[in-house]
Amino acid sequence: MAYSCSFKPLLLFLLFFIATSQARDSITTHLHFFLHENYISPNATSITVVNSTNNNPGGFGRIWIFDYELREGSSANSKLIGRAQGMAPEVSLGQRAWSVLIDFVFTDGEYNGSSLTAAGRATFGGPIERSIIGGTGNFRMARGYTINTLQYGDLAGHVIAEYDAYVVH
Repeated sequence: MAYSCSFKPLLLFLLFFIATSQARDSITTHLHFFLHENYISPNATSITVVNSTNNNPGGFGRIWIFDYELREGSSANSKLIGRAQGMAPEVSLGQRAWSVLIDFVFTDGEYNGSSLTAAGRATFGGPIERSIIGGTGNFRMARGYTINTLQYGDLAGHVIAEYDAYVVH
């Protein structure tokens, strides 16, 4: 029975070795891209699928579905690299705020066929940070965060947001 006590340190060492070796294999990637939205028909890239019928302030209870373009630059003519697809219910009684679930689906370039999933709160008036909660392809087991700022918006319904994503995978 004396040998069972010496087995515990060996087991702890093996568990520690496995945990640290996986951490060393991770890399961090910085992505920079622009999200292009058009919220006016006939070419709208977002729609309201649930409209709040109560007398709630703002749009509380409204749910948006979207399929935005991801481009390399802020110009509408810049290279299309993917889509940003997801949903955004309005969740606050006190201010305009959304709980956003968004998939960045890359369809061209180095990350073609890969995707990132991010989730988090969005409001007006400043940078928005969201957690990266997963990914596929090159980004399998991803974690990290995104920061985006509104770059441009006009009365014709075009909105451009600049994104920086920091991905550990």
